[in-house]
Amino acid sequence: MSLFHNYQAPMVNRKKVGDTIITLLSDGYLDASFELLSGITGSQAEAVLQRRGASVLPRMNINVYVIQNGRQTILVDSGAGNFKGWGGRLPVALAAAGIDPLQIDTILLTHAHPDHIGGLAGPLQTPHFRNVERLFVHQDELAFWRNQTLQASAPDGFKPAFVLAQNAFAAYEQKLVPFSHEDILPGIQAVALPGHTPGHSGYVVGNERESLLIWGDIVHFPHIQVEHPEVTIAFDSDAAAAAFTRKRLLERVASDNLSVSGMHFNAPVTATVKRGPEQQFALHYDGWSPAV
Repeated sequence: MSLFHNYQAPMVNRKKVGDTIITLLSDGYLDASFELLSGITGSQAEAVLQRRGASVLPRMNINVYVIQNGRQTILVDSGAGNFKGWGGRLPVALAAAGIDPLQIDTILLTHAHPDHIGGLAGPLQTPHFRNVERLFVHQDELAFWRNQTLQASAPDGFKPAFVLAQNAFAAYEQKLVPFSHEDILPGIQAVALPGHTPGHSGYVVGNERESLLIWGDIVHFPHIQVEHPEVTIAFDSDAAAAAFTRKRLLERVASDNLSVSGMHFNAPVTATVKRGPEQQFALHYDGWSPAV
């Protein structure tokens, strides 16, 4: 069985980028369906996974990141927090990594879908990370989830996502830092990746010599959407823009040989993107070792 089969137990991995330690954590998973994908059939999707030695189970893992640079302890997304029974393992994963939630003083959001902000707050706008001083979110993302007109016109099944996002933002109201630029913190640059959501963002940690790009939800089914960037998912707010952004980013990552990681990688690991003999992209996971 592949090292990167789907799993249920919390897993922890660490990567050093310069003087910065990045801890990669699993919040668990959510069960999905290949029917959510457009541009590929279920059998075609399974064939891609079989060629890559991955499980054909349509399960999406949920990863979260903690960046420690000696000055700050930064959380990137928060997992699903057991919203609809998804994920919810972040507290256990943090404990396994030896990270006290009270150490976290900064939060970066890639976007505000439930599987990324569900672990931020409890009911009645109660923050789970009480010592956070700043929560960074792209200004277009914040505006989207606070748009009452969009909320009213959303399908009934999607309305709870608005409520969840608004509760989370309200829990950190005085700490919100809406941004539109790239340089947000020393050693961390935001990367605009619109399409999946209006303010979907990635984060580059490091410098020109050594870096890691946390690319958020550029892919939900990694092997499938890297090999077929045109394949979109029902969660995309603008499918055409999401596909365009994905193709453009894959070109850059492959040509620059950038190290990347994503919230829905099959494990909390880093990877590179290479071009195959037929010029198709392929995702290659790096080896990993549990944190000690």
